[in-house]
Amino acid sequence: MNEVANLNQIKALADKGAIFYVGHSGGKDSQAMYAAVTSVVPHDQVRVVHADLGDVEHANTKDHILANIEHPLMIANAFRLDGSPTDFFGLVRRQRIHLDTPTKKYPNARRDVPAWPDSENRFCTSDLKTGPIWREIKRDGNHEIVVNCVGIRGQESKKRGKKVAKRGTLNINKKASCNKRVQREAYDWWPIAHWTIDQVWAEIAEAGQTPHPAYAEGNERLSCAFCIFGSPNDLRLAHQRNPELYKRYIDLEIEVRSTMFNGASLADRINPTGE
Repeated sequence: MNEVANLNQIKALADKGAIFYVGHSGGKDSQAMYAAVTSVVPHDQVRVVHADLGDVEHANTKDHILANIEHPLMIANAFRLDGSPTDFFGLVRRQRIHLDTPTKKYPNARRDVPAWPDSENRFCTSDLKTGPIWREIKRDGNHEIVVNCVGIRGQESKKRGKKVAKRGTLNINKKASCNKRVQREAYDWWPIAHWTIDQVWAEIAEAGQTPHPAYAEGNERLSCAFCIFGSPNDLRLAHQRNPELYKRYIDLEIEVRSTMFNGASLADRINPTGE
């Protein structure tokens, strides 16, 4: 087993009765993180929570998660402020309306600004993953200490590596720590932030598990099937597996008057030569 970050601090929090919520997307990093966390935290102090992305996530994601965990699976769904459910398509449409609406700051609106998330404005992550997961954590009883475990790794990109180096791997979450009704210690923990990809695969193998089948088919990532950070190969594979979903993305690009990628449509990314 590979050692998790902040091991001594985590053991101290576990001794105090902290509840650890492992965010599981079905991807390799989540799967390895679950194996690592459960090796150092008592079984009854672990929860597993999946941010359900609906139609845009890979096929059989929840089945894969359930086959490789020994805990019940909590499902985190996304909702709008009025309580109605939303998804990725709804977020992009809402962003288009927001950008097209004149405000005091932008009296002429921002009709030429793309409605899609990007590396600087990842509202898909905050609205569909982080926010819903924290909502479920807060609803899961009045625990005095809660730890949100996230499978971020610094090796994934230069930007993420800098973020890990600057922020560290265990931080108090002030926003989630208290409110008028509940006093709690809330933490964000990145247990495998310092791991290499080889350590991730080794952890999964040592746990006697196999990764999601999409990896064996050639995928590098397992987020949304058509992710803004997906490689051209991942996008091509998603197109082959789900041409109906691909068409929905193409139609959405037309509807919101902007392409999924900066200056390139989803079709451009999948087939850059246009052949």
